[in-house]
Amino acid sequence: MKKFIKIFAIIVGVIFLILLVIPLIFKDKIERIAREEMNNQLNAEVQWTDFSLSMIKKFPSLSISVHDLSVVGEKQFEGDTLLSLNKFLMSVNLSTIIRSNRIEVESILLDQPLIHAKVLADSTVNWDIVKATEEFQEEVDTNAEVSSNFTVNLQSLVINHGIITYSDKSLLLDAGIYDLNVDMSGDLSASITDLKIKTSINRVDIDMEGTRYVKGLKVSLDAEMIADMTNEVFTFKENDLMLNRLNLCFEGSIGMLEDGYDLDLTLSSKDTNFEAILGLVPDEFAHYTKDVQTTGNLTMESVAKGIYRDANHLPAFNVMLKVDDGKIKYPDLPKAIEDINIDFQVNNKGGSADSTLTEIKTFHFVLGQNPFDASMSVQTPMSNARFKGVMAGVIDLNSLKEAMPLDSFDIKGVIDAHISVDADMQTIEKELYDQVMVNGQLTMNGFYYNSKDIPEAVTISTASLLFSPKNIILDQFNCNIGRSDLSLKGRLENYLPYVLNDETIKGELTHYSRLLDVNEFLVAGSEESVRAEEDTVAMELMEVPKNIDLVFNSSIDKILYDKLEMNQVKGKITVRDGVVKLDGIDMNLLKGQMTMSGQYNTQDTQKPYFDFFFNARDIDITQTANSFSVIDSLLPIASSSKGKIGAKLEYYSLLDQEMSPVISSITGGGNMVSKSIEVSDSEVLNKMASLLNNNKYKTMKAEDINIDFVLKDGKIIVSPFHPKVFGSTLTVQGEQGFDHSLNYVVKAPISRKEVAKA
Repeated sequence: MKKFIKIFAIIVGVIFLILLVIPLIFKDKIERIAREEMNNQLNAEVQWTDFSLSMIKKFPSLSISVHDLSVVGEKQFEGDTLLSLNKFLMSVNLSTIIRSNRIEVESILLDQPLIHAKVLADSTVNWDIVKATEEFQEEVDTNAEVSSNFTVNLQSLVINHGIITYSDKSLLLDAGIYDLNVDMSGDLSASITDLKIKTSINRVDIDMEGTRYVKGLKVSLDAEMIADMTNEVFTFKENDLMLNRLNLCFEGSIGMLEDGYDLDLTLSSKDTNFEAILGLVPDEFAHYTKDVQTTGNLTMESVAKGIYRDANHLPAFNVMLKVDDGKIKYPDLPKAIEDINIDFQVNNKGGSADSTLTEIKTFHFVLGQNPFDASMSVQTPMSNARFKGVMAGVIDLNSLKEAMPLDSFDIKGVIDAHISVDADMQTIEKELYDQVMVNGQLTMNGFYYNSKDIPEAVTISTASLLFSPKNIILDQFNCNIGRSDLSLKGRLENYLPYVLNDETIKGELTHYSRLLDVNEFLVAGSEESVRAEEDTVAMELMEVPKNIDLVFNSSIDKILYDKLEMNQVKGKITVRDGVVKLDGIDMNLLKGQMTMSGQYNTQDTQKPYFDFFFNARDIDITQTANSFSVIDSLLPIASSSKGKIGAKLEYYSLLDQEMSPVISSITGGGNMVSKSIEVSDSEVLNKMASLLNNNKYKTMKAEDINIDFVLKDGKIIVSPFHPKVFGSTLTVQGEQGFDHSLNYVVKAPISRKEVAKA
């Protein structure tokens, strides 16, 4: 018995040794085949850091493991990673390698795959890396092995924690699938087999043209299907599809064609209660629907039957969502949203996508005894989208607050809307507004909105908008934001192309305000940061939209900015093509007058700039120092001065992404004149009086001041000027940095007697 055990142990040891040695024998051969296959079939750079074989992991099959696999594009996608993998594990049939120099794949594991799919503006895609047929055929002619190096006898496919991102610049579409897990098992070598698929996705995001349509959607699929590998037809059996908490199921089959898919599918909701639709709410917002009471019936169904080839060859399909007699009631709130009825359908009899008809036949609810109804249809969406719709009803926001938990903000007011539209895109694009039917009125009364995201509450006492095919007439608009008030009247044109096709909206409005307190909008994130930073406020670059062309004829009684008060401000403000332009703004300030013009330009958001000119007359210098914190900081002597000045200034500066001037880019210059300025109680003068032992130097009166200066290289460079001081003519010149550095030269005659007294 001991001898048998010894012999058995030797045999096991030899077998184990063989299992260890065989991979070493075939490692170079298999890696060579893999590299040749990649190079022969792909226009891309494929790299990996470690290639290993094992007979132990998947005995009796050979396990091939590749670590840190990457596929990097070429040409216009050079340097872009299409695919990266933490680990790629594949089991293959060893006997086929030995007999026929082929790799027969039995199972595949992809660990943490990261796929970046890109479509350029010209529709070029980064995943089209397989060599063209003619190019590949040349490779086959020179290497007969190539066409038969790989075959598939797949039993298992596993994907762990995958990420797939998709960016399409031609459609302005960005989408992402995060934490993708797939476990598929079945014998794909059999002519007919059962496949089991378990898939989960932790998050799906979809953005298009800057609008997020899907955020944080969770998806899971647990399905069984019959796979007819001979005819390439896959038929669904038992399955569960979960979209967040909404339970759906598939029925039917998918057939693989050479140039498309043969579809016979039905997707429907397993739940028929209205409550099921709340399952679409993402988990992060699910607490808003917790314990909510619902009644009503729900029908959700989507059917596709026919052959899909491309957008011009679609199967017949129908999408339907119906809600009957729905109701939503939160347990802690007094009111409910009642009588909810929705009938939404999308239909296409097959063929072109242009044959799609989308209809909201019914959209109705009652809130606080006020009914609201809407309907909409869109047909021929590809060639010439024609849309027709009606919206009518009253929304009492006070009742809305009593029916839905609006904890993050406070809102009040009544909105009354009666608007109808019947138009098509070609008519709008040709500006044939007399053929467009848009009529109605929207009024707002007692509107109030406040939240932690805005510095001051917004109140709109009255607003009235009249809609016509060509324009929107703003009959009245009276608004308060904090202490500031705003009144507008005028008209907006080209609003339909703006809403539907992102074209430019135009208009001319008359603006009047009794008070505009700018300081209320310059609020830092907390009181602590305000105290710490005092006069500096963290801001972000405000981009001026390029598709807005508005002219404001403004009249403002009083503007408060910093410690400055401006009165009787009048002029024209134009917002156009990413630029805010000030044209001849006149105002009374600092006991004098000022005219200003200039622009704030964000046409290039990487190089925004501020360019302005002002001409000030009879400005009180003491009030100027007390009104501008920056002047008080740069020229502290100004607060000890008396007199009036006239000043002209041209100023240009690039702005950084926090709206602060880029010091090195500041250019410009100007002139400052004054008949007389008196300076007293200045630290500099007091020291000079002490040095010369003469109190008359504690007060200085400068006359005939005429200063020319330029802004350059982060400095204020002052040309020589000759004021009269203490009965003598001085010559002063020099420069002052925006970093508070000083470098001035003053030439002044001083009596020897005065120096001798000291």
